[in-house]
Amino acid sequence: MWNVLFNPSLAERHPFTMMIIGIFYSSVSILLSGWIFPEYASLIMVFFSVMSCLYVVQGAIRIEENKEFDFKGEGWLLREHLKILYFFFFLFIGFVVSFSFWTFILPIEKVASLFSLQASVVEGIKAMVATGSSFQNSAFVIILMNNLKVLFISLIFAFFYGAGAIFVLVWNASVMGFVIGDLSRNTLGFIALPIAFTKYFLHGVPEMLAYITTALAGGIIYVALWRGDFFRPGRGRRIFIDTAILIFVSIILLVIAALIEVYISPFV
Repeated sequence: MWNVLFNPSLAERHPFTMMIIGIFYSSVSILLSGWIFPEYASLIMVFFSVMSCLYVVQGAIRIEENKEFDFKGEGWLLREHLKILYFFFFLFIGFVVSFSFWTFILPIEKVASLFSLQASVVEGIKAMVATGSSFQNSAFVIILMNNLKVLFISLIFAFFYGAGAIFVLVWNASVMGFVIGDLSRNTLGFIALPIAFTKYFLHGVPEMLAYITTALAGGIIYVALWRGDFFRPGRGRRIFIDTAILIFVSIILLVIAALIEVYISPFV
């Protein structure tokens, strides 16, 4: 199973394994950061989680850029990109499950220390929505604009650092995991976990797919520029069209996620 960490091609063919690896490495990161850097654990655990899977993520993005050489049409290329999206998605699910579990199981004082930044982010978003307006339409705009900002950050991270957008994925997983675990702890306990997962995954899944798709687009551009492929005759235009489609799909997914979060998730 651990071979996938050093074989990006194998990881793409077995994306479910990445969920187990995500659970394992984020759990180790939580324990190490709380032990070695207790004052900065909420951020250090994210960095540790990112570092553990950085090699395989960078390798997977290189594979996707290589597929531009075997171009057989935009439809074919988008179907090929689905493989790495599954890879990223299961990795994200693993992180969320791990962060939710530790938020739920650890003492409240420990959770307050480990997830202090995540808690402040959640409170900040709640305050923005509350002070913006009581109308759902205003909440939709606020949430969508905040998510578009994160989308832009994902693109910038991927564009300049290749697999750097994995930081955004892990960070969002830590926030979502904290919210799910905290909600379950403060309501019905263990039996509330499936309800909390459903409530936040309804909008969380398309939201994360949007960030992942944009990260893939930025990563492809990064690798293409690094290899010089972007400036080869015919290649630059093809890469530009491919990444533009991916970014457009990401924006559509974010709109869907915001609609679900405002008009459906509160009733779950």
